[in-house]
Parts: sequence; C-alpha cells; structure tokens
Amino acid sequence: MSSICSLYKKKWFFIFSLCLFFGCKKEQTKQDAVVVKKETLFESIPSNETGITFNNAIEESPGNFFIVYNYAYNGGGVAIGDINNDGLSDIYFTGNQVENKLYLNKGDFQFEDITDSAGVGGGEGWDNGVVMVDINGDNLLDIYVCKGGFRGTDEERRNLLYVNNGDNTFSEKAKDYNIADSGFSMMASFFDMDNDNDLDMYLINRPKYFFTSFDDIKKGREEQNPLHRDKLYENINGVYKEVGQKSGINQTYSYGLGLSTSDLNNDGFSDIYVANDYLESDYFFENKGNKTFEQNIQSITNHVAFYGMGIDVVDFNNDGYEDIVELDMTSPDHIRAKTSMASMNVDGYNYILNAGNHYQYMHNMLQVNNGNGYFSEISQFAGIDKTDWSWSCIGSDFDNDGLRDLFISNGFRRDIFDKDATSILLKYVDSELKRQRTKSENVDHIVNLFNENKIPNYIYKNNGGLKFSSKGKDWGLEAASFSNGAAVSDLDNDGDLDLVVNNINDNAFIYKNNSEKSGNRFLKLKLKGPKYNTLGLGAKITLFKNDSIQYHELKNVRGYLSSVDPIAHFGLGITTTIDSVKVVWPDKKINLITNVKANTLLTVDYQQAKVIKETRNKYNPVFKDVTRSAFLGNTVKHTENNFNDFKNQILLPHKLSTEGPCISVADVNNDGFEDFYIGGAVNQAGRLFLQRSNETFIESKQTDFLNDKGFEDVASAFFDANGDGSLDLYVVSGGNEFSEHSSEYQDRLYLNDGKGHFNKSNNLPEITSSGGCVIPLDYDADGDLDLFVGGRLVPNRYTSAPKSYLLQNNSGVFVDVTTQHAKALEFVGMVTDAAWEDIDGDSKNELLLVGEWMPISVFQIKEGIFVKQDMPALNKTNGWWNTIEAKDIDQDGDMDFVLGNLGENYKFKASEEKPFYVFAADYDKNGTNDVFLAKDYKNKIVPIRGKECSTEQLPGISKRFTTYNAFAEADLGSILDDKALTSQKHEVYMFQSVFLINNGGSFKIKKLPNEAQYSTVQSIEIDDFNKDGINDILLAGNKFNVEIETTRADASIGALLEGDKQFDFKAVKPSLSGVFLPTNVKDIKPIKLGKNAKGVLVGVNNGSMHLLKMSN
Repeated sequence: MSSICSLYKKKWFFIFSLCLFFGCKKEQTKQDAVVVKKETLFESIPSNETGITFNNAIEESPGNFFIVYNYAYNGGGVAIGDINNDGLSDIYFTGNQVENKLYLNKGDFQFEDITDSAGVGGGEGWDNGVVMVDINGDNLLDIYVCKGGFRGTDEERRNLLYVNNGDNTFSEKAKDYNIADSGFSMMASFFDMDNDNDLDMYLINRPKYFFTSFDDIKKGREEQNPLHRDKLYENINGVYKEVGQKSGINQTYSYGLGLSTSDLNNDGFSDIYVANDYLESDYFFENKGNKTFEQNIQSITNHVAFYGMGIDVVDFNNDGYEDIVELDMTSPDHIRAKTSMASMNVDGYNYILNAGNHYQYMHNMLQVNNGNGYFSEISQFAGIDKTDWSWSCIGSDFDNDGLRDLFISNGFRRDIFDKDATSILLKYVDSELKRQRTKSENVDHIVNLFNENKIPNYIYKNNGGLKFSSKGKDWGLEAASFSNGAAVSDLDNDGDLDLVVNNINDNAFIYKNNSEKSGNRFLKLKLKGPKYNTLGLGAKITLFKNDSIQYHELKNVRGYLSSVDPIAHFGLGITTTIDSVKVVWPDKKINLITNVKANTLLTVDYQQAKVIKETRNKYNPVFKDVTRSAFLGNTVKHTENNFNDFKNQILLPHKLSTEGPCISVADVNNDGFEDFYIGGAVNQAGRLFLQRSNETFIESKQTDFLNDKGFEDVASAFFDANGDGSLDLYVVSGGNEFSEHSSEYQDRLYLNDGKGHFNKSNNLPEITSSGGCVIPLDYDADGDLDLFVGGRLVPNRYTSAPKSYLLQNNSGVFVDVTTQHAKALEFVGMVTDAAWEDIDGDSKNELLLVGEWMPISVFQIKEGIFVKQDMPALNKTNGWWNTIEAKDIDQDGDMDFVLGNLGENYKFKASEEKPFYVFAADYDKNGTNDVFLAKDYKNKIVPIRGKECSTEQLPGISKRFTTYNAFAEADLGSILDDKALTSQKHEVYMFQSVFLINNGGSFKIKKLPNEAQYSTVQSIEIDDFNKDGINDILLAGNKFNVEIETTRADASIGALLEGDKQFDFKAVKPSLSGVFLPTNVKDIKPIKLGKNAKGVLVGVNNGSMHLLKMSN
C-alpha cells in the first residue's frame, strides 16, 4: 500500500517503492507408536463437519489485481448473532467476488446454508463490512452490508439492509430506512450518539481512487463528495437522516478500515474512532454531548498507526477503562522486514506533520487508557507491535482466566512490499518483452513477480501487567492463510468463545474453543435493552469481586469489517461467585445484581433498571498544576533551535542536540524564597526567575546570560564557588551543533553578588567537550566545592567517549586535575548523570556515573585518585541511562538509588543473552563515524537499519549487495566488509529503569514498576509526596527527537509511584496524582514555594515549563 509515496510524481514509484518516511503438534508414545494429536485451546473444525464452505475466492485478472484496485485483497467480514432466537448464534459472511452466505446454527457445530431461502446473497457489487443489528426494535437481528468496490454503478454500490421477517427470511429495505448509501463504503457501526435510546449510525466511505497525494487529500477534505466522505446518520423516529457535516463529521477524506464507537473519554457519550490507512491520520471524533462531534486525534495520544487496519476497544488491564488496539503491517522477521522495509523520506514526513497530520508509525498500536481521556501507546512494551500484514484484532478472554487475550488475523494475497520484485517490475514495464505480450499475459507475469504472503494468524495470551505472549502454535492456530474479517461467539454454549475467520481463497476457519476443559469459569450477559436498542449497545458492564473489577462497554462492531455476537462474555478463572454486576445504560439508568453465580448466562432487563444517583468520588490530587497563576499568565517556554543531527551521521539513533532544558533551584538573593534557573537552547539565553512571597515568579534579566545565548545549556548547578556565602551558577555547554573542540562547548561560571545578580567569571580552565552533567563535590576534603563535569558526546563521532573533567577549586579558581587525580574518569564514556554519595558507610563519598552505552559505574577515592570499584552486581548493566537519583528508599540507613533508562516500550530490545549493539568507525574515511546499530538474529549479528539508509551512509554497500534480499540475509560483518567487526563496539544489556538497593555497600537491582517502563525516564525526584511517612517517586520524560524509522518514546505522562511499608511502589492514576506530563520532559526539580509549600518544576524540550504544587 501507499504512504508518502504519493508525494512523488510517477505512479509506478507510488505503487511499488512503497516508501515511508521512514496444525497441531504430534507426539508419538513409545508404547504403541500411535501418533497422538496434542490437545490445544482451539480446535479447527473442518468444513465437511460444520457444513460451512464459504470461500472468499478472489480471481486475479486484468480487471482485478493490486495495481488496478489497491484493495483487491482486503477481504470480507463476518457477523455473528442469533437471527432466529433459538439460543444458537448464526454466522453471516461477506464476499468480494462471491455471494455472501448466511449459515444457521443447528447445534454441535453443525450449520445449514440458508442464503438462498433467506434472500441475503448480496446481489451485484463488491461487499465489504457487515453488522447485525435490531434496527426496528422487534427483537430480531437484521443485517446491514457495506458495499464499495472499485467499479460498478451507484446502484450496485448501494448498501443493503436485510430486515428480519421472523421466519428465517429477510427483506432488503435500506432505502426505506434511508441508509442505502451509494458511496464507497467499508464499514458501519450502530450506536446511540445522543443517549435517547435509539441507534444512530456512523458509516465509513473512502475515496474512489488510490495513490492519492497529500495535496489530493486536502482537496478531498474540502470538496466533501458524498460518495467519499464519512457520514453520520441520526435515527429520527425509526428513519435515518444524514447529519454528518452539521454535526462535525466533516473534513473527512480517508481510507478508513477500522471503526469503533465507544465512550473513550468516559464522559457518558459515545465517541467515534476511525483507523485510517495511508497518509491520513486516524480520526477521533469526540462526542460533545449536544449531537455534535469534534475531531482531534492529537488530543488523546501522541501517535497512531500509519496503515491503520482493524481496531478493538476493550479493557486489557482490568482497571475499568477501555484501551485501544489498532493493527498495521510490519513483519517481526528480520529478513522479511528488510526486504519490504518502507523507504525513508524525511522531507515528506515533515511536510504532512506541518500540514496538521499526527505522528504515524508502521506497527500495531496498543493505546492504554490513563483514565483521564488520554492514551499511552505501549505496543512495544506489550510485545504485540509486529504481526505482519494484519487485519482483524479481537480482545477477548479466550482461556477464561479473567484477562482479555488478543486474536489477530493475518496474510495478504501478494507481497507487494517486496522491493526486489518491485525493482524487477520497474525494469519490466519499460521492456520490449512487455510490449510484445498481451494485456492478460502481462498481468499474469506482474502478479507472479510478487509471492503470496500466506502466514498463520496470531493469538496472544494476556499475562497481566499489559504483557502478552504469542500462543499461535500452542493454542492451535498454526494454519497459514489470507485471513481478514473475524468474529467471536460461544457457538456451542459451553462458556468459552469460539472463533470464526473469513479467508481469501480458502474455506472460512471455524475454531472450537476447548477452554472449558481447563476448569476456568465464565459469566455471560445478555442485555434486553429499550425498544429501539434491544441489544443494549453502549451499555457499560462492571463485574465486582473483592478489590478487583472487570469492565466492558457492549459493542458488536469490533476488529475489521465484522461484528461479534452481542453477548458480553467474561472469563472468571477460579472465581465461583461475583459480588455484584452493574449495568449502566446509555441513558444512565442502572441495573445492580448481587451474588451472581459463575458459569451462567445472566439476562439483564432494561425495564428493571432504576435511576440511581451516583456520586462521583471527589479526589484531592497529590499535585495541582499552578503554572498559570505562578507565572502570572505568562509562559516560560524552551525554544529548541533547528539542527539536523542526521546530516552527517544518517544512522544516528536519535538527536543529541535536544537534551535541554536544565533546571537548577536555589535562593539566589537570600530573601528566604527559592528561585530557579532554566537553561536555553542555542540562540536562547538561560533565564533566572525570582520567587516572590505570594508564590509567583518574575524574570530577573541577566546581561551575561543574554550575552551567552549562543551556547546550548544542558546542565547546571548552584553552589558557592568562591566561599563568599552566595550561591553561584555553573552551566554546562553541550549539544551537537558545533564542531569538535569548538569554543561553544566552553562551560560557564557566573558569580552571584549575593543579591541575585550574576557576572560571568573567567576562573574556569578551557573545556572543549560537549557536556552532559555537573556535580559539585569536595573530593579533596579541603572544605570547598570542586566539580565533576561529565562529557556527553563527540560531534560527528557517535559512541566515542568525550573528555570528562575533574575541576579542583583553588580559592575560587578552577583547575583541570583530571589527568592527575581522575584518569579513570577522563574518557569514561557518554556520561549523562552522576551522584556523589557514601554507599558503604565509611563516611567517604563515592562517585556514581551513568550514561549512554555505559554500565552503572562506581568510583572510589584512594589516596586522592578516583579508582573504579569492582562491583559484580553492576556487571552488564550497560544501558542508555539518563539520570540517577539518591535516597534511602528502604530507610535502612544507607543510600539507595533510582535510575532512569530508555524503558521497555521501544524498538530496541536488550538482555544479557541478546545484547543490543552498536558498531562505529569512520569506514569511508570522511571524518565522521559511521554508526551501525545491530542485534542478534539466528546466531548472527545483523543491522537494525535497512539497505537504503545504510547505503546513504556508506554508498559502497549497494555495490556489494545488489538486492534487498542479499542485504537482509547478510550479517553485519559481511555488510561492512569487516568480518572481524574490529570497529568500536558497545553493548546494551538492559533498557529497564531500575532501583539500585544498597545492602551495606553491595547492590541489588530491582526493576521499577511497569508504568515506569512505558517510555524513557529523563528525570526523577524522591520525597514523601503524599505525606504518609514513606518515600514516593516522581518521574517523567520522553524522547521525541528520534530518527523517523523509529517510533518516538512518547508514552509517558509522568508517573507518581507511591511507596508502601514493604517499600514496594505502585503507580497512581493521574486523577489521583495530578501528574499529567505527556510532553518531551527533560528535567524536573523540587522547589520550596513560599515558606512551607512544596512544588516541582518541569522543563520541557521545545515546550512550556510546568509548575506542580503539592497539596497541603
């Protein structure tokens, strides 16, 4: 499929370069040698037993293949529901070139094809999505079919509504209900948009043509052609009226594939989420509660999928808030990924971002709901980010253990992303052979250049903590297929969810679930809703058991082009009785049922619901954002300069020029109130803010700060440099903008006159490293403060260790004594932070260092010399460390530490068994390090980045590897023509943020809670924030400035980790913590507000500062 490719001129390039800016195991017994089939969770029931022979057969021809119709292989849907009210769920399939089919469930997985007698074959045209709904309130399920191929008349594209006659026959009445839409329809969802107890409808339509440029999309948004735009139909007395444009469903022009109507922000009104394919970002239409909607996808998450496919909205972590899973199409296999990797187009990517599109990345998304209407995307943490060419996703509890698992359908008829095949094709289209052949012969040749991509479907077990493990083979889903739409239902009424899958060129899959044999229990709920919403769509169901809950908002449109059986299903594990079940209907009436037995089908009747006034808990959050009042309505904004770190080092993993701002706090004018300094980027001076008695801040203009605005401030510290009792300011100069040894890397010392006026001092030695941190320390025990300054990077020589400095304070004059007293520190690595603490109780401090590609390192002073201490617990702790903070966390009298790392929700993974590597050297002798990130793959080391961008860094690669497949199969040594890999090499063994628990001078590493692993941790503060006498941890940080093939680390909203008496920590929801920092946070610092209050300053790269005040 296409992406920014549409920014280019030639359609062949659009289609084929596909550039992006970036079944069962058998065992044999020894006794009788009989082959025994291993029992699995799912059992595939063959079509000769079920009677279901539906096959969505797609014929490739000159009139139908992936060039003339880009959605030729997108497949059809499934709808499941009990059409005759006999207690058995029936199945309807849509076909693209074949007739739709309706199968009546006769029991025991026996089905009867009643399509012809029922009159529901679909007629002419290309059918896509399908949903079962009781549209007229007669307690009979009707069937709505979306039609919209690439050809055909308006009449052939008119959507169908099969109204159930009650005798297993149907009458087509879409026109009668005014929903016979003739657009290029993909899917519809019926929902109660205005809580008036009838069902309205959202309809996805797509543009007629493919390979559209972003400018075409902008034009289409403005034109709002009724055949192409999405629509909203309001139910007015049983007949539908299209109200989309006046209701805010406007400016739509997209290839929507996934659809969910659900109350995503928990305000009592159903919102609309559309997963969009290609260039257009997903749509989030927030329901404003007055029959209008507002589209603002940027308001609920920091990024979305690029090729948005299927979508489901369910609660994966049982916190009472539903999460969003959305599919894309990236392969987890190294070779497939490298042969089909989309091309990197930085300018194209920035173009659509600047035009208003959201950040989009090419992998599956798991958007975890933070409970405040904002979602953190954690698919890479969860382990579900790459499942190849995926379509339908269904989050359901397949093993009945109380946690929702995840099914993903998979496969595509032709592997049109194959770049080697594309190269052959581009040559062929201009060849003499092509001109000699007939059209049919050419099509046959072209389609067969691209292999079939038939692969097994995925199913993931939910392990808890939002971690998933792949169980395809173990659970019996190992058949390769071209699978598309899918739906779930308890087809045999045994209490577990069976699975139905619509396949291209194969019979549909019918999977019987055998989890009833595990002993796990279940509860099913059938809702009897009001007259015109008999299914109870939109009702919110909560199960309560002791301190735990399960939650589900009933919706039947889930996954891709499909609708599931509208009966709510909950796995219960070993639970025998549920304390209570609460059902909140869209109009806010409530049913409350207590002492509900497991293994039952519970019917809940709206007519028995009552108006119960629910009092919302009023929380007093730990923090309150007081930024506006503290700065008198002004903003304190860090403005990052524009610099392209990747110009010379194309394969850098991230920018190094965007590390600021830094913050330092002190009472600089001796008035009893703490003030602060915030650093600036290049061409932005650092700023000093003085606190007044009313807890407000005013800027104190400093001439010398302004004169030094050409520096990049990355770290700072207040300390008494000259012994006059006033706190002076040291500022570290860093960044990546300047050449090696540039004078712009000279650090600065500003002396305080005692009244808060600062003058630049010349009492520093020459410093030529781009720095990362500064720590005042009296290393020589002479009563004044010396300085350790950590070197961060060497420009254009990534991974090379810059010089770090030990500066000795000689009566206010600082002397570089690194070589004499700290040789071990001089080129220790890419230092990001340091701590100066006594770790072994000998009343002498040690220096702890962390950094990028560095292990956690401890240095002792022995006879005036810094010596690295051998600590076995710290072996193989190499990470991408950002920060270290000291505190006696367990209150045992020694100093523990909390360390911020990259986190687990990132493209890169590392462990002791499988490290993450970097190899760097100036391979082409042009003065810059060529950087190759690498990983282990099948016992060899392979590059992370693809052939195109690697060739941009080293053009000779393309001469040695003329195909993408050859590059993909090569190890890094072969690619670099350096089989011994003798270049500079570093490893990472851990990306987790951790505790370092001190036990009498020896350390134990313990991982921080999962919420701390969702993104990079840039800064940490430790205090008793909730005033219960136990230390808590506040952390924040993201990494927005990465190369475009890597998803930004942007899932953190900040986290307050609340400690308990066992010194375990639990993340506090933002509604209780008051912490909501979804931005590119780089520093947080505590500050005393007034005489007694406490606050935290938050520094944001290229963004506005925040001030959080602790509650009294």
